[in-house]
Amino acid sequence: MTFSPPSKQRIAFLEQAATAYHKQLKAGTPAAQHLEKRGLSWDSAQYFRLGYVDVPASGHERYRGMLSIPYINMQGVIAIRYRCVAEHDCKELGHGKYTREPGDDAKVYNINALTLNVPSIAVCEGEIDAMTAWQCGIPAIGVAGAQNWRPIFNRLIKGYKRIAVLADGDDAGLKLSDTITAANERASLIQMPAETDVNGYYLEHGAEALRVKAGF
Repeated sequence: MTFSPPSKQRIAFLEQAATAYHKQLKAGTPAAQHLEKRGLSWDSAQYFRLGYVDVPASGHERYRGMLSIPYINMQGVIAIRYRCVAEHDCKELGHGKYTREPGDDAKVYNINALTLNVPSIAVCEGEIDAMTAWQCGIPAIGVAGAQNWRPIFNRLIKGYKRIAVLADGDDAGLKLSDTITAANERASLIQMPAETDVNGYYLEHGAEALRVKAGF
């Protein structure tokens, strides 16, 4: 499987949209409140250029009221994923918590972490978990769900001495770990407690405990 990079025009549009949404992420907005509940700092929100879709760009009307999560590489913003932050049960209303734009392929989140000169890397299931690990001092990338790890991603992590798969405490977490460890002999499972993810573990135990558990 190969992936075609977005065009320069597409990147320019996404850059403009991400910048606008980042400016709309203000204290008191539903997105800012959600990030606070997840224990993510304003510095992290700045670093990851998180945003709030208050006034959507043309064609983005369906994402109004959502948290925007840009996917950024050396070219700029190459995709934006969105999370519903409304206080309701998304499943009961017939939609998922997360959505991406039509035609957007699965990508590695926080891919710029792979430019660091470090011997170990962590892989997380989900952007929020990757942000949490990063905020705690763990070099981490993420993938938007266990089913979205692609064989081509293994090339990105093959040079590390240690690959820690910080998996959720459920069957999907085990599936992600099994997929990665099967293709990478230096990868190992670090699973969170049952029904807990990286962010939940951090909220309950703190940054130092997460670093110790992850081995960083």
